[in-house]
This record gives sequence, structure tokens and C-alpha cells, in this order.
Amino acid sequence: MRLALGILSLWLASHATAANLIEVGASAKNDLRDALDRLARQRSTQQSQKAPIVREVNALEGKVIAKRKEFDRRRRLNDNQESSLSELTEEVEEIESDLEAVLALLHDYNQSWLNGISAPEHEFRKGFVQQALASRSEGTTKADPWKDVSPGIALAKLSVERLQESFGGLRFKGKAATAEDNVEEEGSFLVVGPAVYFASSETDSAGIVEHTPPLEPSDSSRNAGWSVNRTRSCRVLATPSDLAETIRVAVTASPDDSIVLPFDPTLGKALVLANSDPSFWEELRKGGFWIFPILGFALISIVIVSYKATQILSIKIPTGQTSWEGDYTKDFADLRNAAQANQGKSAEILEEVLYEQIIQTQSRLEKWLPVVAVTAAAAPLLGLLGTVTGMINVFQQLTHFANPENSSLSRGISEALVTTKFGLATAIPALVAHALLSRRIQAIVTKMESIASGFVSLASEQTANSSSSQEDDGHE
Repeated sequence: MRLALGILSLWLASHATAANLIEVGASAKNDLRDALDRLARQRSTQQSQKAPIVREVNALEGKVIAKRKEFDRRRRLNDNQESSLSELTEEVEEIESDLEAVLALLHDYNQSWLNGISAPEHEFRKGFVQQALASRSEGTTKADPWKDVSPGIALAKLSVERLQESFGGLRFKGKAATAEDNVEEEGSFLVVGPAVYFASSETDSAGIVEHTPPLEPSDSSRNAGWSVNRTRSCRVLATPSDLAETIRVAVTASPDDSIVLPFDPTLGKALVLANSDPSFWEELRKGGFWIFPILGFALISIVIVSYKATQILSIKIPTGQTSWEGDYTKDFADLRNAAQANQGKSAEILEEVLYEQIIQTQSRLEKWLPVVAVTAAAAPLLGLLGTVTGMINVFQQLTHFANPENSSLSRGISEALVTTKFGLATAIPALVAHALLSRRIQAIVTKMESIASGFVSLASEQTANSSSSQEDDGHE
């Protein structure tokens, strides 16, 4: 019974399950069909929407490509512009550097021209130079770094105009300090090339103007040294009277007249050297106090050397063998006479007599020669003393005055140098003369000793002969 019930329940369950499966399959098919319908509709919708999107995407991609091309073009253009700007910057820097070099050359030229013209001409052109320095190109300001171009160009033009004006000589009025009294006088100047001549209208003074730079030293900035307010005064050099008269005629002549001018290629330096060569007495005055003892020693040395040279050189040194009948003069004759007077005495006594005669002669010949040696030794010391005192005077001038005058310094230096010069000039000849005369005396003494020895030998032989003769007479 239970088995039947189990089979029945199993049959009912399987029948119900089959019915459910059929329902589920039908429902799944319906769902699948709905899903496929939705998919078809979705695809249709997407397909309908895809075309404009694709077209829009294609359009955007085309724009992107165009933008990229434009970007590349603009980037290349920017690179080219940056490269061109760099090249232009370098070119501008090169131009500025070249301009700086040109301006430096222009400044050097103007500076050289201003320093090259003479002081009187610079004074004459002061107004023109000042006007040129005040000039400025239109459009420039005080902050303009190139504001000094115009003054430089104006000065260069002024130098060219000056060159054209000076072809036939430039004449103008002015003042110059004369060589006689160093007082400024009114007169006329004549400029011919670098040479400047002056003729006074107040006196007969005329001559060549000393060539000195017209400006005081200044800093090295571009416009420095172009000031017109620091002009040095000019001075006329001491000129011989015949040349001075020739210069006066030339300076005061009419511009249409032919003139003759002396020309000094050294611009007055040769004339200064010729006039600065002091005479003997002027040089002595420069030597100061210590020149007088040096001159005293020099005078004493000259007198003694002259006297002793006459005395010593007059003695003739004999030559040949010693003999009683030889040709002897002065001291050698006295030596022979002494030997003959003591002929009968022994050789020792005769030698002592002759040696005493030699000593007397040597003492007489060497008399006063030590004074010459003293002058030769003392003169350089006196010169050195004068040098020291002269340099002391120089340093005193430097100590007491911040800017000592050149004349004060020159006096001290002259005293230092002149005393040294005369001290050496006294010592060297005295030393040489003392050495020569001493050698001469030594030669005379040596010869006298040799002759004395010969006389002793002759006297000894004669004594020996006399003794042998007396012995022979005794034997007979």
C-alpha cells in the first residue's frame, strides 16, 4: 500500500515538474524574444546615432590634425623668430662694440690733438673748443649713453679746420713769458706745423716758444682732459740774438710776404740743451761750500805734481855698465863723486857711504809726494760729503714743502753731483800721478843701488890692485 502511494506521489511530482519546465521554457523563450527585440531596437538606435557621431569625430580629428599642423608651423616660426632675435642681439652687440672702439679712437685722437697743440694756440682756440664740447645731437638726453658722440665729432672737425688754417702758418695775438725776466708780455704768435714762434709787442724779445702740453693731467674718462680752463702758460726759450731778430721779422711780417724761419726738429729741446750747458764758473757756483776745499786740494796737487814731475823726470837714468868715466848727471854724478872720495876705504865703509847717499836722494825725491796721496784719498771723501749735504738739502725741501719748487730741488741735486764730479776729477789724476812718480823714484833708487854696487866693486878691485903693487915693490 505504501509502495503504491509512493509511486503515485512520484508520478504526480514528475508530472508537476514537467509542467513547470514547459512553463519555464516558454517564459525563457518569451524573454529571449523580448531581449532580441530590444537588442535589435538598440542596435537600430545606435546605428542611427553612430553616423553623426562618426562624422563629428572625423570632423574633430580633422581639426586636431589641422591644429597640430598649425602648432608645428607656429612653433617653427617661433623658433625662427627666437633665432633671428638672438642673431639680431648678437649683431647689435657687435655694432655697439665697434661703436665703442670707434668712439675710443675718436677720443684718443681728440685727446692727442688737444695735447699736441701748443699752449698759446690752445688758449687762442679756447672758445672754439668750449663750443664744441657744449654741442649735442638733436634727440639726445643727459641719460643717453652716446651723448658724447657729438662733442667728439665737433672736436675732430675743429682739428681738421685747424689743419687747413695752418697750411701757410697761423698768426694770432697772445701772451708769453720772456726768457730774459720771465714776465708775460703781449705779442704775436706764429704757428708753423708743430713749431711756435713769438715776438713781443712791448719789448724786443722774440724767440721759439717752449713746447709743453697745454693741459694739466686728468683722469682717463671719455671727456676727461678736454677742459679748457687748465691751460699752462707758455714761455719763450732763450734764443740767440741773430735768430731772435729773424723770428721777429717773420712774425711781424705781412701774411703775403715771404719769410725765413729757423726750425728746430726737436721743438726747442736742442736749444734748451745748448743754453743749459753751464760754464766752468757757473758749475763751481752750483757746487756749494764743499767745492772750495776740493779745489784747494786740486790746486795743491797740481802744484806739487808739476814740481815733482819736473824734478824727477829731469834725472836721466844711465845705461850701460858702471865705470868711473861714465856719463852721469845730477844724483848719479853725486853718487860717483862720493865713491871716488872714499875710494881708499874698506868695502863695508864705502857701501855704507853710498847707501846713505841713496837714502838722501830718495828722501829728497819723495818729498811732498805723500801730500799728493792725501789729496787723492781725501778728494773723493769731500765729494761724497758734498753729495750727502746736497741730498740732505733736497730731503729738507721735500719735508718742509708739499710741492717744493724745481729750483730748490735742482740746487740741492746740483750741489750733490758737482762736488762728486770735482772730487773724482781731483782724485783720479792725483792718484795716477802719485803712482807714476813713485814708480819713477823706485826705478831711480834701484838704478842708484845697482851703480853703487858697481862702484863698490870697482873700488875693491882698485884697492886690491894697489895692495898687490905695494907688495911687489917691497919684495924688490
